[in-house]
Amino acid sequence: MGKRFAIVIGVAAAGVMALGAQTAAAGVVKYDTNLGVTKDRGRFYHGSVPSEGHRKCERGRRVALFKRRPGADRKLGTDRSHFRSDYGYGIWAVLLDRNAGRRGVYGIVRPKVRDRFVCHADRSPFHR
Repeated sequence: MGKRFAIVIGVAAAGVMALGAQTAAAGVVKYDTNLGVTKDRGRFYHGSVPSEGHRKCERGRRVALFKRRPGADRKLGTDRSHFRSDYGYGIWAVLLDRNAGRRGVYGIVRPKVRDRFVCHADRSPFHR
């Protein structure tokens, strides 16, 4: 009888935890992110991290810049975005040690997950 009681209690506890997770997820707001990449003067890459006008998704986002190549892509550099009120969105910039080339460069921003909101991840189109 003790073994059956333990199983029943375990199943009930799992159900309560699942219900609590579902209730907590209902209060989470999700925002899209749109990462942009631009190249200036050969080695200077910069861009924007707009997110439906929500500053909390535009500040402190880690942007990683990659070069497409056969096999694993090469990581060129990273930066954290910061909000510019005069632009109205988050910006970032990376100055490379050497010229990365003209094609196949793209950026990635990972999701930002907090208690009451989630900012989605994004990958920019390849810079041509």
